[in-house]
Formats: sequence, C-alpha cells, structure tokens
Amino acid sequence: MEKIRFESKSLKELLIYLKSNKQRKILNFLNLHDLYHFNNSLFKKSILEEPDINFLDGFINSLYLSIKNLKKISRLSGPTVTRGFLSKKDLLKNKKHLFIGLEREDLKVLDEKFPYLKNTLSYNPKIIKGLNFSKKEIKTISNLINKNNINYIWVGIGSPKQNILSSELFKKTSPKYFLNVGAALDFILGKKIEAPTTIKKLGIEWLYRLITDFKHTNKKVWRSFIGLRNLNKIDLVKNIQEVP
Repeated sequence: MEKIRFESKSLKELLIYLKSNKQRKILNFLNLHDLYHFNNSLFKKSILEEPDINFLDGFINSLYLSIKNLKKISRLSGPTVTRGFLSKKDLLKNKKHLFIGLEREDLKVLDEKFPYLKNTLSYNPKIIKGLNFSKKEIKTISNLINKNNINYIWVGIGSPKQNILSSELFKKTSPKYFLNVGAALDFILGKKIEAPTTIKKLGIEWLYRLITDFKHTNKKVWRSFIGLRNLNKIDLVKNIQEVP
C-alpha cells in the first residue's frame, strides 16, 4: 500500500535546510482534507514524486503519528512556514518570487508586512471545475516563470489543485522551490480569519472555521472527517533528505 511519507522537522530546522539544500523541491503541508483526496490518482502522484517533501498540517494527523511512533510528532503548517520563510533575509536576498493565486495589489500588502521581500510577481489563474489546468494555462504560467527567472513559487489555490499544478510546472521550469501553502497567504493578507493559537492546540480549528466561515468551509470540514479513513496511509520519515 502506498503511503504519504511525512518529514518531522521544526520551523527552524526546515529553514536551515532550505538555505543549504542544493536540490529543487516541492513542499506540501497536508491535513485531513488532503487525505480525503489521496485516492485521486492525479493528487497521489503529485505528492509522492521524488521532488516532494511533505509536512504534517493538522491536529489529527499529528496525534495519529505521535501515538504510532510513541513520541510527540509536531505539526508544521503552511502559514507558519510562509511567515518564517518570508521573514528570513538570507533566504530572500536576490531572489524572485511568483505568487500564484494573488492579485497585483496583494503584493503591496506583502511588501509592507515583509521588508526583505523583493522582486515579486503574481498570477491568478481562472477558476476551473476539474483538478488539472489546461495545457494552454500551464504553458502561460511556465513562460512567465522562465522569462522572469523565478526562484520561488508560492501556490495558494487550495489542495489538490495546487499540488497537481506545481507538479506540472516543476517539469517545465527551473525554480528551486515550489511551496504549496493553501490558505496561508489569505490568512496573512487578512482575507480569511485564522484560528487563534489556543484553538489550534485544542485541535478544533474545524469548528472555528465552521463558525467564522461556514459557506466556504462546511464542505471542506465534511471531507476532512471522511479523510480519517485514510489515516493508515500516512507514515513518518524521521530525517529530512540530507543536503548533497
């Protein structure tokens, strides 16, 4: 049975790794909603490929692996990594960023919040009904990336579309990192309300989101509970791949 392999690293350890690593990578932050989609062949392939590094985002995922491994396995969420990454001067120096899912005016807000963030572009693809974008859209985004010599790609269009898109773009472009951060950018920009730290620690973010944004959250929460059936398909990688 194929399993999703998760890395166990703190934010500090991950940022040190990302600075020294020489290989191109795709970073995924997966929760129960992502487990719901694991039976989809396109999504499964997109997160199990060689360039992917998967991190735990979700109380239940963390609890399950903690019990399984008889030790605490910490979470590492998209918002946490995004804030940490964009605050590191040594990671951002002389780097170009493309934010997929944002508008041009959003970049001004990001620039104000993160002084070290420079050389940014945005691209907001059209909404699609399926999971994979058209060849024409892939070509448009790839050309944008290659023309501007982008170093880091931030994808915030939601799972599983963002993971499948990053997988396609990775093959046609050469940025060092693709970061599939979901709603992280919306939280940072204030477009969505992020659950308080106490709520996160209690593991009831789903309830908080239902109360604060029922219209856009109820289907995702329902799918997350269905995703519990796939908990046996996750496992832990104790050490992140070594830097060559």
